[in-house]
Amino acid sequence: MDDSFKKASLNALKTMALLDDRQIKKVPQNYTIWYEYLSEENPAIKEAVNRLMKENGKFSEEVANQIYNEFFSHEKEGKAIRETNKLVQKSMEAVLREIRASSTGLEAYGNKLENFADNANDMTSDDFTTIVQQIIGETRDMSQRSFHLNESLSKASSEIDELRKRLKNVEQEALTDPLTGIANRKRFDRELQVASLHAKENQSKLCLIMSDIDHFKLFNDTHGHLFGDQVLRLVAHTLNNEIEETATTARYGGEEFGIILPNTSIANAIQIANKLRKSVSSKKLVKRNSGDDVGRITMSFGVAQFDHREHPTNLVSRADDALYNAKASGRDQVKFEMPELASA
Repeated sequence: MDDSFKKASLNALKTMALLDDRQIKKVPQNYTIWYEYLSEENPAIKEAVNRLMKENGKFSEEVANQIYNEFFSHEKEGKAIRETNKLVQKSMEAVLREIRASSTGLEAYGNKLENFADNANDMTSDDFTTIVQQIIGETRDMSQRSFHLNESLSKASSEIDELRKRLKNVEQEALTDPLTGIANRKRFDRELQVASLHAKENQSKLCLIMSDIDHFKLFNDTHGHLFGDQVLRLVAHTLNNEIEETATTARYGGEEFGIILPNTSIANAIQIANKLRKSVSSKKLVKRNSGDDVGRITMSFGVAQFDHREHPTNLVSRADDALYNAKASGRDQVKFEMPELASA
């Protein structure tokens, strides 16, 4: 434990020194990213930071948001769940108090009725009248308590239903890319895992398309990051609208997108990729503030079909290889990996 504490303290000092050296804002989000980067316990974070800094030229707020949303969104999700749990507990405690009060009152009420029944034959007329008046009063009191209990139960039911919706929204937010509004990397990984298991169990076909915006850095450098963000949103919207509801379009990272196609053969997936390529390139880019025509977007696509014997990450790797082949061959085209190459 002493060694772990020393290591953590040293890493914290290194992180603060790095933020100073690179003039990066000392905010919790940036600290968390660079602490994990320097700890080298998560190679995926290091690779993502290096790649995005290379593409953007620096560690910008956009890069920080992208990294944090991709790797640390579970913290935000966990915090929301903890807060919601506290609200549920508070609501339940209020209901339990009402139930205990009602239970205690009901027991006393029952005892009085039982005592009245046992002694009714020996009572005088005046005593009988007095006891009846008391029972009427107790009955009204129990009726009022029941009314309050029903109100509490109804209120608790509404609160819990509202909290359930809140949790659903939190989960949806954690699986959505904040810039483009489509699925993020976390949801992509989850959907691919589910789709691959379904394909294995049913011996059905599954294809994956990996795509990348050609010369995206040039858009950012020439027209600014805000215009680059508009390009990303346009591409995401186009890809997402052109596929079936059973498919999943996700922002895999940076300007790269992944499309999961259940029950789809390699031939159909290639057709879909070419349709998407043409649809994206048909969009005319115009600057809103000036109305200037800045050309068209082109994209490169890589397609691979799932082999039931392979791991889903291998499918991603093969689709990526096909994508890089498309880019190396001149961009704005579709390349694919033959299914029989998966096992090889």
